[in-house]
Amino acid sequence: MQRDMNGWSVMVLEDEEELREKFLIPGLRDEGFEVDGVGSALALYRALSLRSYDAFVVDVGLPDESGFAVTQHLRKLGNAGIVMLTGRRGADDHVHGLEQGADAYLSKPVGVVVLAATIRSVMRRTSSAAALPPVREPNTTGWCLTANGWRIATPSGADVGLSTGERLFLTVLAAAEGAVVTREAVIGHLGRDEQDFDLHRLEMLIYRLRRKVLAGTGCELPLTTVRGIGYLLLL
Repeated sequence: MQRDMNGWSVMVLEDEEELREKFLIPGLRDEGFEVDGVGSALALYRALSLRSYDAFVVDVGLPDESGFAVTQHLRKLGNAGIVMLTGRRGADDHVHGLEQGADAYLSKPVGVVVLAATIRSVMRRTSSAAALPPVREPNTTGWCLTANGWRIATPSGADVGLSTGERLFLTVLAAAEGAVVTREAVIGHLGRDEQDFDLHRLEMLIYRLRRKVLAGTGCELPLTTVRGIGYLLLL
């Protein structure tokens, strides 16, 4: 049963003790969250043996395991919201974090108000996604990406080539294996900042991709736009 937004439980995984104990934890508590914090992946896994959390704030640089590996592990456990924090600013790390299952990726220093707003946004999206009807299992439609993702083929074998943007778009959707991918995650995978990205460009990319596939293969691309959330590709 879904709880009130202010009742969400959050685990903060941050090895900088002062940042964790004097800034992040009390700040998020002031924002209305129920918050615990640990400084290592091992401590996190021990905590998870005792209880579950609605959302996680995960630092990339940890003393015993990378934040990327932790995020991948958390995503396998369920659909909790995951926000990654890092001192790095490279787009590659941003994309890697999203590919490992993070819902959002923020660069330090980050204000608590921004972090809290990001967690709420993530939780709203994950709650909406949880309410969606079940989708078919992946790899049942006969569609597939070939040539290292540069072509998409229909069940009959007809295929069309993809542009760089189309390849990036379809690759991130295919990697989700039948799950809905948020619009924010797609934009991040395209190497863009959500705040500066023109959503019209994404809409035009999708429109042209649909037309190209239909014209080149005679089949409609098995792509669904989930209103207000993101996109679903059934391969």
